[in-house]
Amino acid sequence: MDFSLIAALVGIAILLLLGIEIFVCLGIGAIMLIILTGTFTLDNIGIAAFSSIEIFPLLAMPLYILTGDLISESGIARRLVSFARATIGWINGGLALTVLVASGMFAAISGSNSATVAAMGKMLVPEMKKDGYPTDFSGAVTACGGTVGIIIPPSIVFVLYGVAAGVPVGDLFIGGIIPGLLMIIAMAVVGWYMARRNGWGTKTKFTLRHALKAAWDAKLAFGASFIILAGIYGGIFTPTEAAAAAVAYCLFVGLLITRELKFTEIPKILNRSADINGLIAPVIAMALILSQILAVLGVPEMGVNAILGISDNPTILTLCIVCILLIAGAIMEATPNILLLVPLLVPVATTIGIDPVHFGVITVVSLAIGFVTPPVGLNLYVASSITDVPFTQIAWKAMPFICALVLSLLAITFIPQLTTMLLIPK
Repeated sequence: MDFSLIAALVGIAILLLLGIEIFVCLGIGAIMLIILTGTFTLDNIGIAAFSSIEIFPLLAMPLYILTGDLISESGIARRLVSFARATIGWINGGLALTVLVASGMFAAISGSNSATVAAMGKMLVPEMKKDGYPTDFSGAVTACGGTVGIIIPPSIVFVLYGVAAGVPVGDLFIGGIIPGLLMIIAMAVVGWYMARRNGWGTKTKFTLRHALKAAWDAKLAFGASFIILAGIYGGIFTPTEAAAAAVAYCLFVGLLITRELKFTEIPKILNRSADINGLIAPVIAMALILSQILAVLGVPEMGVNAILGISDNPTILTLCIVCILLIAGAIMEATPNILLLVPLLVPVATTIGIDPVHFGVITVVSLAIGFVTPPVGLNLYVASSITDVPFTQIAWKAMPFICALVLSLLAITFIPQLTTMLLIPK
C-alpha cells in the first residue's frame, strides 16, 4: 500500500480519536491525499463538494428529516403509540413491545433512526417508569427500537446507498420491509422474555372496540405511510417526490385536521430539521470527495482483491463482509460508511453472487446495529439524553436486544428471499 494512502488513513484515524468532527477528518484526509499524490488540484475540492450533493435523490434526505419532525409535532406519532398499545398492551411487557411496534410504524413515515428514538423516548419512557420498568431498560428498548428507522421504508440511508451503488431506491425500500419486521419481532421476543422474567410492567385489558377505535384514530398516520409507499410503488412518485408529498400531507394534517401544529411553530421545526441536515450534508460532500480520490488511486480494486484473497468460499467471504460492516458501524456513522465502503464492497458482493438490492439491505441492517453498539452508538446517546441514564448503563441493558439484531442480520444475510420476495421481477 502506498505511503501517502497509509499516512492519510492514519491521519483520519488520529483525528477521529481526538473527537474532531467527522466531516473535518474526511476533508483533511482528502487534502492530504491530494497534496501527497497530486491526484487532483486543491481547487477541485470546492467544485466536487457542491457537485457531489447536487443529486436529485439526495433531496429526499432533508425532506424525510422534516417529515420526522412534523409527525412528532402534529399528533400523528401519539396516535401511532395509542394504536400500538391498544393492540399489544395485553401481553407481558406490553409497554416495552409498544415501543418497538410504534417505532416500526414511526419509521414507516420518518425514515430516520434518531428521530424515531427521540419521538418514542419522549412519549413512552415516562410511561414505562410509571409502569415499573427500570429506566435503563426503558432507554435500551427505545434505543434498539430506533434501529428500524433506517430499515423500514422510507429510509434516508437507503437513499444514500442507492446513490452510491446505482441501485433503484424504490427496490431498496421494498427489500427493507420484511427484514425490518423481522428485527422488530426478534427484539419483541427479547423484551417479552425479560419483562416476564423480572415481573416488569402491567398488562392492559384487550377489547376489540378499543383496538378498532385506536386504529381509526391512527388512520392519519396510516395515510402518510400509504402516500409514501403506494406513491413510489405505484409509479406515481419518485422517492424524492414522495418525501415532498409526505411533508405536505403532515403539514395539512397537523394544521387543519389535528390542529396540534401551529403556524408559529413551523419556523422552529424547519430550523431544527435544517440543523440536522446541516450536520449530515457536509459529511456526504467530504465522504464523496474522499471516495472519488480513493477510486482514482485504485483503492477499491485493491480492497476487492484483498477480500477475495481471504477465501474462495462465498459463505466465509459473506461473513467477512458482515464483520467489516459491523465493526465500521460501531466506530463511525452510517453516512460516511455507506459512501466509503459501498464502492469497495459492492464489487465483492457481486462477484460472490449477492444481489445488489439484497446486499444493500445487509449493509444497512449491519450499520443500523452500529447505532446501538459502543463506542459510537448514536441511538444510545439519544436515549441517554432522554433518560438521564449513563450511556454505558444503557449499552449494557441493550446487549440482549443487540444479540437478537445480530441473529436477525444473519437470517437476512443467508436467506435472500426475506429481501427479494416482494420485489417485482424485471
